[in-house]
Amino acid sequence: MEKEKILIIDEDGFSRVCAAILASEGYAAERLLHDAAHVVGERVGLVIASYPFGERFFTDLSQISQPVIVLTDHISRDLLSFLEGLDRSYCLMKPLNFEQFVLLVRNIMSGVQICPGGYSIV
Repeated sequence: MEKEKILIIDEDGFSRVCAAILASEGYAAERLLHDAAHVVGERVGLVIASYPFGERFFTDLSQISQPVIVLTDHISRDLLSFLEGLDRSYCLMKPLNFEQFVLLVRNIMSGVQICPGGYSIV
């Protein structure tokens, strides 16, 4: 059975680091640099998107049911509005605590942590 992928939408440098961290934890991570529309219907267990870098993908992401982790260094009205439009999302503040980040990813991917709807700021 194919593992569910984790899609990463972030700047090239951090997305490489993030993919390497997730790979070291046993996850299949794919970096998205162009569009997130193909996320719908794929075996994707989680999407990780940086704000404001990934803002151009937000319309696509608002149409999926997969959980989304949004990484940001500031909270804005636009970001909160986007988070409200997602079914299941988490917002992590940068700089990231990588242990907390990996634990959140692990819990989401294993089904231990399920956001019932809306968003949580972690």
